[in-house]
Amino acid sequence: MAGKTCASKSSVKEIKLWTQEFLNDRKKSNNLLNIVVTIEQSTTVEVQLAGVRALHKILQHLVKNGELYSEHPDQEGDSAADKYRSWLRCRYDECVQQLLGLLHNTSSSVQELALCTLMKLVKAEGEYPIQKLTTNQLPFPKHLLKEIYCRLTDDGHDMGHLITRFSEYLQFDDVRYFIFKMLLPEIQERQKKKGQENLLVQRVCDYGQLWAWDKLEDPLSNLYCSLPDPEAQIKLNSLKEHRKLFTGIWLEFLRNSLSTSLYKKVLVGLHEKVMPNLTSPLLLSDFLTQSYNIGGAISLLALNSLFILVHQYNLDYPDFFKKLYALFEPGIFHVKYKARFFHLADLFLTSSHLPAYLVAAFAKKLSRISLTAPPHGLKLSIPFVYNLLTRHPSCRPMLHRPGGPSDVTADPFDAAEPDPAKCKAMESSLWEIQTLQSHYFPDIALLAQKINSNLPTTETTLTDLLELSTRELFQRQAKKMAKDVPMNYNPPKGLLQYKDDKMALLWNL
Repeated sequence: MAGKTCASKSSVKEIKLWTQEFLNDRKKSNNLLNIVVTIEQSTTVEVQLAGVRALHKILQHLVKNGELYSEHPDQEGDSAADKYRSWLRCRYDECVQQLLGLLHNTSSSVQELALCTLMKLVKAEGEYPIQKLTTNQLPFPKHLLKEIYCRLTDDGHDMGHLITRFSEYLQFDDVRYFIFKMLLPEIQERQKKKGQENLLVQRVCDYGQLWAWDKLEDPLSNLYCSLPDPEAQIKLNSLKEHRKLFTGIWLEFLRNSLSTSLYKKVLVGLHEKVMPNLTSPLLLSDFLTQSYNIGGAISLLALNSLFILVHQYNLDYPDFFKKLYALFEPGIFHVKYKARFFHLADLFLTSSHLPAYLVAAFAKKLSRISLTAPPHGLKLSIPFVYNLLTRHPSCRPMLHRPGGPSDVTADPFDAAEPDPAKCKAMESSLWEIQTLQSHYFPDIALLAQKINSNLPTTETTLTDLLELSTRELFQRQAKKMAKDVPMNYNPPKGLLQYKDDKMALLWNL
């Protein structure tokens, strides 16, 4: 073990010496080959890291000093300088390929250092082009960025952690623009190949979750490479061009058949990460309305994005509240996205312009499913109903309806009716809340008793109740200190306390 450590230290010293000699003396150019061979043959992380750092210094030096520049890289000149430059170009390409190979290294530290080195080379080539550019060619090294992108998205390797590291570069407008340019045709092409859709859409979603832009102003100015030609920055600085590419990618992506888990992952971030950056969010209308019609958790997650289209972009969707009403089922208290659902439902029912029959239907439906809800769900549903009654005084007759049905089976409310306009909630009463006054959990019983005469005059904030769980309720109860503890302060004189208690003869108290 000690011998291996000494060998590693010796190799690291050699690499540093070779690097310094290469930078100082052109006659030591073969040192670059020694560094490449050492990296290939070594399995020690320290040696590989030292080799990557050495390549970074050498390659950056070659690019910035113009030693790789050639007007015709495919044609080798006859002079010694041309031959040397051609040799350096070959070695440069070999080193880049070795760095790309290290992206699949078993060591995460080697992977990350190789990625950072490659991205620094992208920056260097963008600012100091290594070949003559045509009139319409941008100096940004798209070929190198594409090589990096292909390695990161290799189907045979799990590169999730390295993609997360790469996401730091997507904040730069030019890097993001060219990634878009690469991704869009690949989606269109691979959709034609059967058996590759799942890997493709997963990849796009992984990148898509990283494309969360801040509020950008046109023209864009956060470039990774300071391009020498200002006219070449026109497209890269155009927010319109970025959004056009971004929109095309997501529309192509959403045409795929998504697995349930991927479907949920997309819908969770769609309203925040995708919609604000589309050329027109209304392009998602068909996708969101179809998602809303699926039912279950998919419908629940599509709520937010669909409401934004209705509220902010004037999407005509007359069945919105009818679909929302259908989501109020007993299972809503047990789903993963319960907090999100009740937060959105409370937001959707805030408007005072909603008809009374609609609000009454939601209040009655929620009261009915609350009869079988767990305590942590009731701590949320009862204040939710109170808020509806506070916002809409026209629904108050549901609290005290004289001459109402004496039998529960005579309740005019039709729980099986999917249309809130036909369920006859306004003709019914909220006897379910009164029933909960006899709940086994004392806090629920006290909360339900407010419906008698002390109905809140102001709305209750639901924020602290959205994430409430049964475990938290138990912890709160366990911390309570009882003030009055019932006890029998008179000593018993017998088992049954009768005058002629014969049972007392059998036990000695």
